[in-house]
Formats: sequence, structure tokens, C-alpha cells
Amino acid sequence: MPSKVQTKLYLIPGTMCNDKLWSELLPYLHNSIELIYLAIPPEKNVDELAEYYHDLLASDKVNLIGFSLGGYIASYFAIKYPERVEKLFVISNSPTRLPADEVKQRTDILNLVQTYGYQGVSRDRITHLLDPSNQRSRLIELISSMDKELGEEQFISQYQYTSGRADLAKALGHLSLPAYFYYSEGDRLVNSAWFNKLKDSNSKVSVISTSGAGHMLPLENLKNWPIT
Repeated sequence: MPSKVQTKLYLIPGTMCNDKLWSELLPYLHNSIELIYLAIPPEKNVDELAEYYHDLLASDKVNLIGFSLGGYIASYFAIKYPERVEKLFVISNSPTRLPADEVKQRTDILNLVQTYGYQGVSRDRITHLLDPSNQRSRLIELISSMDKELGEEQFISQYQYTSGRADLAKALGHLSLPAYFYYSEGDRLVNSAWFNKLKDSNSKVSVISTSGAGHMLPLENLKNWPIT
């Protein structure tokens, strides 16, 4: 009998995340799905990252999934190289400019880290990324372990090179491939009003929301995932 065709999903993680980000999702995926993990290489801005993935993926046309920062990168890649994307799936990100106060906060943090070194993500910060119902020690430790594995060099790189972002709504409004955006209704890091404008501009765009305030959706609300 011929072997069953695998559906490959190419995954770009978020800030200070690696392939562990998707580990909780694995038991819920059909065995016909294969996950391909794409790391975020250091010292590259968003445009350079898009070129990097373009070269890395050769001539493949991919199902591209990005979480948080990875969602912005995936959106930018789909705009720049639409012929290379079969479907786009963005998690916990509204691909637009970062708010001015967040940019300033990032600059201040970056200056502190470059002066005194990186002390790692705090437990308090991690709990704020999870919905109150999911603030379990195991998930907190998993997020902390990703941060420790990536370390100071990657933190400085991601803050320094990927904080300058443009609003991609207009370009996504002209995208001719299926695009899906998935977020928590109470996620303070997502601009939910931004999605309304995008939905009205492109019938190929689907916006899927879930209840709660969790940002770390690949680790949360797993039974209701729209890609499983």
C-alpha cells in the first residue's frame, strides 16, 4: 500500500521561544501532520529574515504558521513571497506597528541588558502571558526553559532587530492566499480592533478568536485548536 501523504506545517516561534513551544500540541495533532521547526536566526531584521527563510525553504510552497513575533515574520514572508505560501496561519499577533510605549519599554530594557546582562524572563512576566486558568508550574517552567536555552545573545538580537515593524494590513488585504488569524479575546498584546479592518478588506482572511486572555496559545486551549 502507498504511504499516506504527510501534511507539513512550517513553524516560526515567538520571542525567546524554540521548538518546545509546540510540544503540548503534539498529542492533539493527526498522525498525517509533520511539523517542521524554523528557528529565528540572530542579527537579522524582518526583511532579512524573510530572505533567509526564502533561501532555506528552496522551492517548497509551504503551510506557514507563526506565533507572536513569528506571526509577524510569517505575515511579512507571505506578503513578500506569496507564491511560496500555500496557507498562512498567524497565532497571537496582529501584524502592525508596535505601540510607541512598547517600543520605548523595549529600548529601555535593551539598554539595561546591554549594561548589566540578561537576567532572564521573570516568573511574573510569564504568568501574565498565560490565561489565569493555565498558570500552572509546568507551563511556567517550560516557558522559562526556552528563555534560558536561547539566552542573552538571542534576546538582544530579537529586541534590537525586530522591534521596528510596519502595519501590514493594507498588503494583507490584497493577499490572494488563505490566511488565518487566531488569538485570545483578552490578550493585551494583540490589537483586536486591527482584525476588523483586515476582515473587511479580504474575503480570503479568517479571524478566529477564543475566550480568555492567554497569549501562549500553542501551550493553551489545546483541544479547541483550529489546525488540528
